[in-house]
Amino acid sequence: MAVFQGFSLNALSKISSTDPKRRLPQPCLGIDINFCRNPQCGLFTVPPDPYDRRGKNRSTVKSNQPHGKVIGSGSEKSYACGACGHHSILKNNRAIVQEYKRLRKVYVAATPKDACQNEGCCNHGKGRDAYPDLYRKSGKTANGAQRWKCKACLKSYSVGSSIRRQKRSHTNRDILWLLTNGTPISKICDFTEMSARDVYAKIDFIYDQVIDFNATRERMFEVVRWETVGRRFATDSQTLHLNWPNKRTRAQIAAQHLCTAHANSGYIMAAHLALDPDVDLPDVEAEMIAVGDFALPRAFRQQARVWPESEFKKYIDKITQKVSIHPLEAPEVDLGLQLPHRGALVRQDILQAAHAFYLRRCLGKGDERFVFVLDGDSGLALSFISAFAPRIKEGKADIAVVAFDKHKSNDQRNMIVNDGKIALELASGIGRSQWSTMPAEDAIKITDHIISQMLVGHPLDAPFDWPFHTKAEPNRKVRILTDRPEMDPDRRARLMRLATLRSVDQYFHKVRSNLRFAARPGHTPSNNGRAWDRHYLYNPGTMVKIIEIYRFVHNWMGHHKTKETPAMKLGLAKGRIYAKDLFA
Repeated sequence: MAVFQGFSLNALSKISSTDPKRRLPQPCLGIDINFCRNPQCGLFTVPPDPYDRRGKNRSTVKSNQPHGKVIGSGSEKSYACGACGHHSILKNNRAIVQEYKRLRKVYVAATPKDACQNEGCCNHGKGRDAYPDLYRKSGKTANGAQRWKCKACLKSYSVGSSIRRQKRSHTNRDILWLLTNGTPISKICDFTEMSARDVYAKIDFIYDQVIDFNATRERMFEVVRWETVGRRFATDSQTLHLNWPNKRTRAQIAAQHLCTAHANSGYIMAAHLALDPDVDLPDVEAEMIAVGDFALPRAFRQQARVWPESEFKKYIDKITQKVSIHPLEAPEVDLGLQLPHRGALVRQDILQAAHAFYLRRCLGKGDERFVFVLDGDSGLALSFISAFAPRIKEGKADIAVVAFDKHKSNDQRNMIVNDGKIALELASGIGRSQWSTMPAEDAIKITDHIISQMLVGHPLDAPFDWPFHTKAEPNRKVRILTDRPEMDPDRRARLMRLATLRSVDQYFHKVRSNLRFAARPGHTPSNNGRAWDRHYLYNPGTMVKIIEIYRFVHNWMGHHKTKETPAMKLGLAKGRIYAKDLFA
């Protein structure tokens, strides 16, 4: 019998069988969000005992380590805190790290132009300005540009415009302008007299330039003076649609577009789509079968980042089992949603968590106190609580969740606003005409004082009905998830007033208006709730690129009436960026 270090294999198997079984997922690269995610709990951020101690000697269990319970069956399990009883769904740390790394990998600056371009050379990427001794002059190009030679590999390069090898480079600006101003791809082809293939190639080029620009400029977040420009952010998501590629499966392909906007400047800090165009879904599912992932809860799998086709089908069947379809349409309709036929759909909770960690990286490790205003999606709130848990614990971050009636008509909104003005008059004793002429600072002080009085005796962590309605957010309800007894009443009232999603919702409105494929789908009685539009996109990769291009245009370029872009307001730029600067 084989022996290893004095033990037989049978003895080793007996020893390993007595080892405690993990009930919580393994941390990944220092990331572990499976703790009590209730900020009011005394065990908030405290890692619970990761092992199942049932049937074990209690004297061997660390008394200072919170235990709680792991409950649930099937693919979803939750951790119930032993102190407050709060339930937190277990998350796959590995999947979150994988998605976070994917989001970061996008914004990697290209190799500097003024450096050796040979990837196998020891001087690759070392700029001539920083390392002048590594290069020597080697004549000039036909256009008169200086050519340089690397002393290590003897390869030469020249520094020129990014469009010097392009044909019809004059169309770059036209395509950028048309693409971000509501023109569909087919009309861009007509206007520029270019084929669709060439237009898509131009989109690829513009996207590469945008990524290179953002990768360089957005490193400057560390120099932003948040105390001056504002420390409040708004996060929300919208649903964008792709066309189904064939008539056999007429079901929508929907992807979440998750954005975080800086409230004061309108700068879009991050905009992420729940699409990974670089993944081959059949290979992912085959790998999951090979490693036995489908037999494990989702939090313990090797691959839990994207939706596998088999599980997505079961999920759709579950949520649409009570929906009826006309008998004549039933054979060709797959009601609800389907996965994209290229790439993969990222799970929403994984995208939300990775988005929150990405934003945490952008904000750095300073001592500023930030405020995050979120849409009412519970998963989004828990993702931000997990990512910013250390700051929340130190009192350096507050999280507020906002909900309001999004489907009111214009007349209904005006009526609600009028009710809010009446409520403000009654609460303050000041007439409407006086409010309209009052300085803004005085109006804010009076409003905060009224709200602080209304909040006396209001339960912590309970939704508050904002009484002074606005047209953009009628019947707004605000819930401060990080509320605590020691919070100053004036600060609590100020948070209630400032808890608005207006900055990110305005950006979503611009996306819907200025990107033709992002317009809301049209529904008719004959299409049985399905949405197909001749201007929608088919390729997820193209959607990802255009969304990123539009974020750049919004942040850095603006339009002809823009006096100060969001990047200028944030202190990242001294002036507007023009197309000639992008394509230089």
